[in-house]
Amino acid sequence: MQILRSLYNWTMELAKNPKVIWLMGCVSFIEAIFFPIPVDPLLAILVLNNKQKYIELTIFCTLASVIGGLVGWLLGYVIGEEIEELLTIIPWIKNDSFNTVKTAFDKHGILIIFLGAFTPLPFKIISVTSGVFHINIVAFFVMSLIGRGLRFFLVSLIVKNFGDQGIYLLKKHTFIISSLFGIILVILYFVFV
Repeated sequence: MQILRSLYNWTMELAKNPKVIWLMGCVSFIEAIFFPIPVDPLLAILVLNNKQKYIELTIFCTLASVIGGLVGWLLGYVIGEEIEELLTIIPWIKNDSFNTVKTAFDKHGILIIFLGAFTPLPFKIISVTSGVFHINIVAFFVMSLIGRGLRFFLVSLIVKNFGDQGIYLLKKHTFIISSLFGIILVILYFVFV
């Protein structure tokens, strides 16, 4: 437990450095392509230490993530055929499964992009897959901007308004909160579309 407290204190001190915003931007960018660790905790700590700059931090984090998502989309678009071929030779991935995912993207790509951008679904998979399936790049950009923006603004507003208790709330309940919100959006999508 002492190690976690030390890491937390070190991160809080690091968050006071004005150049740490670039670290957050880099993490946000690469997390949208391949990096396995989400940027949300770093954003939360930066907002906790710089509450008056929460809007700038959130916009920067959102834009870095969306730009990273566009790079992921481009990678999927350019090497999509190779990815498809690779997936079809993996024994546990059946061609029918791949075609089911492709059909889902064809029918509900915009919803899938938004859910990947907002919920705990790995955005990196959504960004690359959107390129593989040639989802319209403008639609991808818009839905990524909306989804990532809402997600990161929600994190920032909770931390700005509730401080350490907000970080605790996010740590404990982010998955549940964003998943419930995602389920509600899916229901609304199918009711109204």
